[in-house]
Amino acid sequence: MSNYSDQLDQLNDGTLDAGKFKHLDHIGVAYEALKRESFFDAMATVANGITAAASRAGAPDKFNATITLAFMCEIAERMEARNFPDADSFIAANPDLLSGSVLAQYSEGRAVSARARRIALLPDLARSA
Repeated sequence: MSNYSDQLDQLNDGTLDAGKFKHLDHIGVAYEALKRESFFDAMATVANGITAAASRAGAPDKFNATITLAFMCEIAERMEARNFPDADSFIAANPDLLSGSVLAQYSEGRAVSARARRIALLPDLARSA
């Protein structure tokens, strides 16, 4: 069993080691935040925590509002559609999230632009069926 709940606590209290926080961990922590809090509170928790961790790591421009919102929305929607006992089960059932498939709804460069890091941009391509 993974320690995503502990990582969320570390994200909240400022002790998370950003250098060891990988994409898989982002998904697990997002799941835990969404399990604990309402959507907007979880969004704020994750966004503020990642922003602070990136700043502590000397990479304040690393946070991306568009990518964070896109993944939080996708994770929340999938959690709402099906009950998962824990983050590990959620991740195992949704391996496409590890590849960044959510970003396929954005034209090339849109989700990683400087503007996308500052504000959450909406997808500009149709969702695949």
